[in-house]
Amino acid sequence: DGLKVLDFFMKKKTDQINNKVNVACIPVGLHKPFPSNSLQLMVQAGAKGSTVNCMQISCLLGQIELEGRRPPIMLSGRSLPTFLPYDTTPRSDQCSGFVDGRFLTGVRPPEFFLHAMAGREGLVDTAVKTSRSGYLQRCLVKHLEGITVNYDLTVRDSDTSVLQFLHVSLLVWLILAVEGLELVSCTVEGGGGAVLSDR
Repeated sequence: DGLKVLDFFMKKKTDQINNKVNVACIPVGLHKPFPSNSLQLMVQAGAKGSTVNCMQISCLLGQIELEGRRPPIMLSGRSLPTFLPYDTTPRSDQCSGFVDGRFLTGVRPPEFFLHAMAGREGLVDTAVKTSRSGYLQRCLVKHLEGITVNYDLTVRDSDTSVLQFLHVSLLVWLILAVEGLELVSCTVEGGGGAVLSDR
C-alpha cells in the first residue's frame, strides 16, 4: 500500500514536469511557429495528428503508463533488464518509465522498449474492445428484432405485449409542441417526416 502511494506521488510529480516542458516547447519553443510549421498546421486544421503527437516529436515522450500506472518494478528490482537493480541515481526516473527523449532526435533502446510496452497495451485494448462492442451489438439486435410499432402507435413485442403506449418519436414531438413549436404536417405511416413552425 505504501508503494502505491509513493508511486502515485511520483507519477503526479512527473506529470507536472511533463506539463512544464510542454508549455515551454509548444508553441513558443518551436523553430517554426504555427503558420509556417506543417505539422502544427495539420493538427490545428484537424486533418491529421494531435497535440500529443507534436509533443512526442518535438518535446519528449514523457511518463509511460501501463494500465494507468508507471511500469512496475520486477522481483529483480528493475523494470527492464538493461537497468541496474534498485538504481537510485538521477537516471533512475527512466527505470520508472519517464522518457525524456523525443522522436525528432531519437530515443535510446530502453526508452524505445518502454514506449513499445505502452503501444502493445493500446493494440490489445483496441482488439478486445472491438470484439466486446461487436458482441454487444449482436445481442442488442437479437433481443430487439421482434419489437414493432403498431398502427395504434404502441410499441409491442412479438407476443403482442405492450412495451410502450406511445412511441418515443411522438413524445419528442409533444415536447417540441410544449416548448412553443407546432406540428404543421406529419405522416405517421410510411416513414414520413414532420414540419415544425413557431406558434
